[in-house]
Amino acid sequence: MSLDRKDFIKGMGSGLILALANATPAEARELQDLTPINVIIPRSYQPPSGQASKQYSERLVKATVGFLKDHYPNKVPVWNEPFTAIDFDKRLKNIVYWLMVGVNRHKNIYPVDPVWAIAQMMKESYFYEFAVSTALAVGICQFIQPTALSYDMLCAGISPNHKHPPYVRTELANKAAEYYRIRDDRRRYRRQNKPKRRFSLTEALEIIQSGKVGKHRQAAAKHLEYLRRVDEYDTARSKARDDFRTYLRANVEGKDIFNPKDLAYIVNFDERFTYKKPVLSMVKMLAEGLRARNGNILAATIAYNAGLNSTLGVGRYKRFGRIPAIEQSTTYLSHILVNHYELLERMG
Repeated sequence: MSLDRKDFIKGMGSGLILALANATPAEARELQDLTPINVIIPRSYQPPSGQASKQYSERLVKATVGFLKDHYPNKVPVWNEPFTAIDFDKRLKNIVYWLMVGVNRHKNIYPVDPVWAIAQMMKESYFYEFAVSTALAVGICQFIQPTALSYDMLCAGISPNHKHPPYVRTELANKAAEYYRIRDDRRRYRRQNKPKRRFSLTEALEIIQSGKVGKHRQAAAKHLEYLRRVDEYDTARSKARDDFRTYLRANVEGKDIFNPKDLAYIVNFDERFTYKKPVLSMVKMLAEGLRARNGNILAATIAYNAGLNSTLGVGRYKRFGRIPAIEQSTTYLSHILVNHYELLERMG
């Protein structure tokens, strides 16, 4: 009998979580020594610091660059360029530097595994600083605007200066605000106007076949109007999103983050395209997720991707949260697990 992937992950995680939750500290350490799957990062975990941090960072950079070189020699995802066209060594040295600063700065919130953070960042952007997703997530850590603002990052279109030179395509500077307004209006409309009687395709065909169309005409009209309005919101939202992506890309096109003049321009435009604040914020967000889910790295990772509320657990699982039945999130998590495993293998 086949086992559903969602049930497998839940079973794999929950068994270890319960074993660790009911064990004494000594027994928990023994359990972790017996299995390579450590779902729970213990509060006692100490990230590398001092001289050990420097050596650890060098190994992590080497492992990550080697991973990319071996798996993506011809075309690196997100970049869509060959490995040899990108200076990953220089990028990873900067990224890992800020990662280790963040891990040690925020360890009092909860200790974060640096290798896991790099594995997750790889999945988010493959370290492409100018990455912009279809959901308007930006940079190597893929922060959307509301989250970035909550972590004190400057975002494009927020400052009045972004509507004037030296910035370009300034007529599109307000499109992010328009995108989020339409998104919120759509949610409100759906919540307040959801038809009581909705028709599936099968139901509609059965009504047509029966010839009793008149009986359902009014309910069908309401359902069609509802679908039409939702479609209008979707079209307007997509237009605002595409316009803002054009604005973002136009302003970073041809820029080099390692050129001081370009970097100054980028910092004053959108800090999500840089390294320091996004990396520090990603570590802090992971630490906050780990604290909220008692060290469950799987739940904390999904929380980063889909929001902390998506990982709410019930009953005996409440302390540690859960993995929601969202295909995009479970795929995201499965890729990070493999990235993490291989990076650890390469680090020895």
